[in-house]
Amino acid sequence: MIREYQTKDLDTIMSIWLKGNQQAHPFIDSQFFENNFELVKMLIPASTIFVQDIDGVRGFIGLMDNYISGLFVDEQYRRQHVGKALIAKAKQLHNQLNVLVYKQNTQAIAFYQSQGFQVVDQSLNEETNEPELLMTCIVNHTIKIGKCAL
Repeated sequence: MIREYQTKDLDTIMSIWLKGNQQAHPFIDSQFFENNFELVKMLIPASTIFVQDIDGVRGFIGLMDNYISGLFVDEQYRRQHVGKALIAKAKQLHNQLNVLVYKQNTQAIAFYQSQGFQVVDQSLNEETNEPELLMTCIVNHTIKIGKCAL
């Protein structure tokens, strides 16, 4: 079940965030994420957060308007459509979604491409000095029934 973030979820999602970043970004010193842990923990309530909760939080997505500020899935639930379900929830709420992905994170790039995202720009992350890609997905909310569009 996808539901809105509750304060009780904070420790779990922060654990998923830290482990996920360290696993997905071996090209960045893990100390970088540890040093930013408290800042991110403080900023979490500023985003709109949705979690997949099936006997516990399996993953979460953070949105700041139409920007995906984070999408993380607990390691034991990856490749079980958790990320796909969280993206689907975000697509229900927005006509366009944007996300920045480190260029070396090829698994994330492939995942977002499978969800309809395209690379539209490249830049250098000033904090990590790593190249990152801006990916965008235009969401079509038109539902066609026969010849009618809703």
